[in-house]
Amino acid sequence: MQRDDILIWTEAFNCAEILPPFLKSFRKHHTNDIFVASTKSEFDNLPSLPGVRFLPVQNSLISKTNRTDLKAIKKGFNSGHLGTARLWANIIQNRREKYLIHLDADTVFLDEVISHIINGLDSGFDFVGTRRPYLHRGYRITGKDSIRLDRHPDAINTDIIGFRRKSIPARNSPFLTRWIRGKRPLRYPVVDYFDPVLFKALRRQSKVLYIDSPDRGPQSIPNPNSHVLQSRISFAAVGSGLNFLKHPDIQTSPGYRAYAISSFALFSKYLLDYEIGAETLENPDLEAKLKKLNKDTWKLSQ
Repeated sequence: MQRDDILIWTEAFNCAEILPPFLKSFRKHHTNDIFVASTKSEFDNLPSLPGVRFLPVQNSLISKTNRTDLKAIKKGFNSGHLGTARLWANIIQNRREKYLIHLDADTVFLDEVISHIINGLDSGFDFVGTRRPYLHRGYRITGKDSIRLDRHPDAINTDIIGFRRKSIPARNSPFLTRWIRGKRPLRYPVVDYFDPVLFKALRRQSKVLYIDSPDRGPQSIPNPNSHVLQSRISFAAVGSGLNFLKHPDIQTSPGYRAYAISSFALFSKYLLDYEIGAETLENPDLEAKLKKLNKDTWKLSQ
């Protein structure tokens, strides 16, 4: 059922070619409308699907030094995740829906999952998503920061996340883009994108639902057998990989560039049906799923 108080969106600037598998599989398993934030020219080149709508970027300024209009967002995509953070800030500031739900475009849906997010928000939770471990993380486990990271509750991943717009702290702050981007606050270390926003909200008594592992408390590990994780094939950095191939001058670390391009190479081979001539990401479990994927039913063959 479509609801006017919910915005579901994804973004694809300079990489809209990756969207058809995402949109087709989403449409197969969901009746909700989904909005695509992109340039109009890129969106117009996508295959027409019911319930897929263009999300225009509204003109907005957080401050003179922290612009979130279309020109600044497009420019930000030349600097890693800055463009994405500016876009999220623009949406949080300007949209008026009660719930905002974000989905990564490099995802394939194998079943319906959005109702789990909506039900969590309707039940009174402020943030709903899959668990991003802090205490049980597998990196940054030594050094001064490790002790402080251990004290944080788990965050939530942003590849599938829903939140109440009113629960975002300091929505009009000139630092909102920085917090969304995951830049370290002055007082404590964080792990990833959007974590500072979540932790600020938690200090204001916001409530989090880890939909993959709701009964494991604030510090635990994800449940890989949960419905929400079994109902998707998830990649990482696919859009970035395509963007790096199109624009080799984009600033990023060599390691991330190589990872992103190899991830896009794997995605392209199995989901876009062409090989880009780069080495594919080594991920046997992911590749095994892709080999079993039926792109008519968007289910895994037995």
